Amino acid sequence: MEQFRKTMGDSAPPRSSDTPVGPTRAFDAAGPTTEHDEPSTPPDADGNTLPAEEARWDTAPRVQLTVALAVLTLTAAILLGAVLWHLGMVFLTLAPASSVTNRYQQAINGHIYPEFGQNWQMFAPNPLAQNVSVGARVQTLGRDGTRHMGDWENLSFSHIKAMKHNPVPSHLDQNVLRRSWDFYIESHDLKDNPTNGMRSTLSTEYLTRIALQHFGRQWNGERVVRIQLASRTTAIAPPEWTDQKAPDTTAYRVLPWWPVEEKFYKEL
Repeated sequence: MEQFRKTMGDSAPPRSSDTPVGPTRAFDAAGPTTEHDEPSTPPDADGNTLPAEEARWDTAPRVQLTVALAVLTLTAAILLGAVLWHLGMVFLTLAPASSVTNRYQQAINGHIYPEFGQNWQMFAPNPLAQNVSVGARVQTLGRDGTRHMGDWENLSFSHIKAMKHNPVPSHLDQNVLRRSWDFYIESHDLKDNPTNGMRSTLSTEYLTRIALQHFGRQWNGERVVRIQLASRTTAIAPPEWTDQKAPDTTAYRVLPWWPVEEKFYKEL
């Protein structure tokens, strides 16, 4: 044992086996230690001083809470601005014509139509009591220069099929074809003469573009050169508890042939 101590360089005197060596004696034998002052920490809300580690972690939730409040405030401000903007556009759509509506009519219509169009016929004294089906057919040009006339296609049926079994049908599927037909009827007389200036021309092009969405540029492998539309109107039977009888008649209206231009396919 003495040889082992000399080899390791331990010059400490031997101790009696009867002397207890506890934790205190062990640290004392290890030599003096250097004391470090704990850094000062700010007191908490109650005036108590927090340890350094606890004080550092206490500021993290406060920073996160401040950021979260800033994000929520900004989001609320954006949502509130969007709601106010939408309500303002709806108000200007329903309000009488003024210098504001005349100047910004294009911007107002761009926001409202077609998704937020206003229609009060649900609350009218005489609601719609007719079923209107719109059909179309096209004339195509073959490679040999001959023209061929296609069969009538029920455009209303394809729109109704898109809504069937759909709990949340598209607003376009519900109204775009009906509104385009009404737009044309309101701007033309029974002889299809325009009665509303530029809006009459716009209604013709609008109805043509919607019909071409069904046919495309080609039909049965040939290029579409002309299109014709027609409507079939039947009266809806009144409720059984009334004494009214619906006329058992069907009215047809056939529009003239319209040439198909390349501009009608833009943005289809």
